[in-house]
Formats: sequence, C-alpha cells, structure tokens
Amino acid sequence: MAPKKKKNKTFYGVKAGIINQKVYLVYNLAETNKLVADGPFESLKEAEQAMERYLSKGLCSWIATYNE
Repeated sequence: MAPKKKKNKTFYGVKAGIINQKVYLVYNLAETNKLVADGPFESLKEAEQAMERYLSKGLCSWIATYNE
C-alpha cells in the first residue's frame, strides 16, 4: 500500500487579498453544543484576543491556522 499524503487545507475568505495568506480562525463550542467559527483574522494577536474573550465567558475555544 502506498503511504497516505497529507492534505493541506486552504481557507478562501470573502475579503480580497486573503487567498494564499496565513489566516487564523477561532473556534468555540457554544452553549448549545454547536461549533462556531470567528474570523478570519490576519494576525495571531487578534485571534488570541478573540479566543481569550470566549474563554473568559467559560466557552471552550481554540485557534486554527490555515494557508501555511
């Protein structure tokens, strides 16, 4: 069997100029047990601030990076 190739995920945003640029999405698990995404953010600092807002509300949240 041939080894599996790693699939790279690409995020295509609605904002112009974001294609092929590193972006960050902040995911959180809402109170209704739904996965919700916020962003895209162009800087890690903005994404971290958004994640900290969700964490301060007691919501599980994390940052995913796309287009690396």
